[in-house]
Amino acid sequence: MAGSKSKAANDLTAVMETAMQTLQSKFQNLSDQIIAKMDEMGTRIDDLENNVADLMTQAGMEDKNKTKYADFEERTSLSKH
Repeated sequence: MAGSKSKAANDLTAVMETAMQTLQSKFQNLSDQIIAKMDEMGTRIDDLENNVADLMTQAGMEDKNKTKYADFEERTSLSKH
């Protein structure tokens, strides 16, 4: 009887180890997919930012915004002194 309990315990251990390995593998796959999607999203955001900057340059808005920012920066730095 002690042998059958030992075999049952070993069988249960083997089943649990297999289940845990399966879960770990699935979790790793999901993690890899999430990281890949985040990388893709980061690339798309970078492309979007570049496209917006190009459009602003073409529209002549970039220089105006830089001037507005420089004026604001100058006013705020002067008020600190």
